[in-house]
Amino acid sequence: MNLALLEIRRGNGLLADEQLDRAIAVDPSFVPAYVQLADLYRARRDEAQAERVLRRALERNPRSAEAHYALGLALVRQHRSESAIAELRRADELEPLAANFGYAYALALDQAGDRAGALEVLGRVLARHPYDIDSLAAAVFWAEQRGDGPAALGYLATLQSLRPDDRQIRREIERLKRGAVSPR
Repeated sequence: MNLALLEIRRGNGLLADEQLDRAIAVDPSFVPAYVQLADLYRARRDEAQAERVLRRALERNPRSAEAHYALGLALVRQHRSESAIAELRRADELEPLAANFGYAYALALDQAGDRAGALEVLGRVLARHPYDIDSLAAAVFWAEQRGDGPAALGYLATLQSLRPDDRQIRREIERLKRGAVSPR
């Protein structure tokens, strides 16, 4: 795996493929090698091959949240939202302490038109990870879309405490305080 990462840094993707295949042959249960190999295929815009690699990982490791998450993202990129949602849900169930798994699941639900489900999932993510920047940013955006300025301000205040020097957050807070919230 380390040799593959070295080849990737050197820009030798094909040599990295060989090293990752070797890592998988040595330890077929080592999910990071599958995920890295799938990422190389993604970079080459070969989502079908990336999906095949990730499904192989799940055959060996059906309880790997990381593999379900990576497969979910590959399916999102293939515009297969129903399958993507199932994989992202599974990743979130298997690894609820990974904020990015729940965040991605919420975004996929929203993109599929299930805003209520997305808000429910995002609420759970924020309950477990109240300082996750991506989740807070999504919460601000969705609160503004609903026209809920006070909720948006609350999330922005938390974001500002995490990033006190961020001018954009300060501008958004000032805009909302002036009452400029409107559904987007």
